[in-house]
Amino acid sequence: MAEIIRTIPEPNKTVDVVRECDVVVVGGGPGGIGAAIAAARNGADTVLIERYGHLGGMSTGGLVTIIPCMSDFDGNLQIAGINQEFIERLSERKAEFHPPMDIWGSDDPKLVNYWNERSFFWVRERRIIYSSLIDAEIGKCILNSMVNEAGIKTYLHAWGTMPIMEGNKPVGVVFESKSGRQAIMAKVVIDATGDGDLLPFTGATFDTDIDPRIRIANLSLCYWIDNVNLVKVEDFRREYPDKWGEMMMELMQKGGHPGFMRSNLPNQEKVVWVHPRYANKSQTDVEELTRVEMLGREKMLITFDYFQKNIPGFEESFIVLSSPQLGTRGARRVHGDYMVTSEDLQRNVPFDDTIAVFPDLDRGKNSIESPLTFIPYRSLLPKGVDNMLVGCRAFSSDQETNNFFNLIPHCIALGEAAGTAAALSLKQGVTVRDVDIEALKKQLIKQDVILPGAYPDKYKKPGCDRVTVFEVPFFGEWQVPKKDGNQIKAEH
Repeated sequence: MAEIIRTIPEPNKTVDVVRECDVVVVGGGPGGIGAAIAAARNGADTVLIERYGHLGGMSTGGLVTIIPCMSDFDGNLQIAGINQEFIERLSERKAEFHPPMDIWGSDDPKLVNYWNERSFFWVRERRIIYSSLIDAEIGKCILNSMVNEAGIKTYLHAWGTMPIMEGNKPVGVVFESKSGRQAIMAKVVIDATGDGDLLPFTGATFDTDIDPRIRIANLSLCYWIDNVNLVKVEDFRREYPDKWGEMMMELMQKGGHPGFMRSNLPNQEKVVWVHPRYANKSQTDVEELTRVEMLGREKMLITFDYFQKNIPGFEESFIVLSSPQLGTRGARRVHGDYMVTSEDLQRNVPFDDTIAVFPDLDRGKNSIESPLTFIPYRSLLPKGVDNMLVGCRAFSSDQETNNFFNLIPHCIALGEAAGTAAALSLKQGVTVRDVDIEALKKQLIKQDVILPGAYPDKYKKPGCDRVTVFEVPFFGEWQVPKKDGNQIKAEH
């Protein structure tokens, strides 16, 4: 952070209040859409403030178009609610793709190898899991529809900068835009900024420590390359593996990105995704954000130029999209009424106030022993602050927990719980800290959120014999297994 040289008085001492509401949600990323939609559907007059010109945050603008790890090792869906609704609405427009439900949990070697080759997001511990790959642009449109249908007043191109405090209670939010500095007054404030941007102004305490070796310590600037002949690429890689390795090492030495993923989306058989990572000092430091933004685009061109010149199949390719939103993964984590720690990842017993259940798939042997992680409502409540919820990856957690459970489906689920609780507290005439937990859980279950002891029939995985997939090309024509063991041909 740059050293402060001096201070100046602000010329404006008053800010116009442009709206009063029940619930204001700051941030329109995964947590924010979950929070705003849930609050509005439960009867709260809701305002959503988003700094970019689109909704979805990392899942759309950040081009992190992967909604991963939603089923457990046995193939049972665990994260549903608004998250699953979003996926289903994308699917209706052929704007997402995932393995068929019948084979979730399969450990059939041929099936596992096939789906793992298509994307490593579909296999954990040699079992097929439910992860969805989505189209960023259609995702923005779907989220607009969901927000508008819920009757939410949305301000895009509006940056929520600070809460309006009365003692230890936020009672509104100041935001800035082309219209100037304005305010929204609200009965409940939800910080869904991802980075906990409101926290420093509330008196809440929080952590910012992140081990530089873990995922959430890295920034990202993603991009897509189109018109790639992936058949030629794969033929070259398989025929000349040593040459491929040498070329990728050369690209890395030049400062480029050797790794890429195929899109897998319908009608995007010529698109590859590049998801680089960048070490940084802080993901809330404007100078660091600027540095990585510029560095990322420099390295994007280095990578593209090398691929186009040297890799068969990239000759006629072009950069079709780069993320308008820098990929952030970790910043502030609030100190809540309860902090979820690495010890809780092994507890195997739900909390009394569990509001979300997350499949735990990425910790090897520990995940096999403890395949589900339970998130308590108390982790959304900033300690010592009233009238406020944190419905995003800034929930109260240590860095290990946050590293595994701050992805898109987790944030939507956290937001949905926060928004539902906010609306329910207003109906009950109590603070968010005193909301009736049993009533909250009951309402979440009505919204198809999967909680301990409550599993919607619509999501129960049908029984099926394990099937095997025939040998098929990695690119071009491929076949999807059906429950009865037959095959459906599809072009991809």
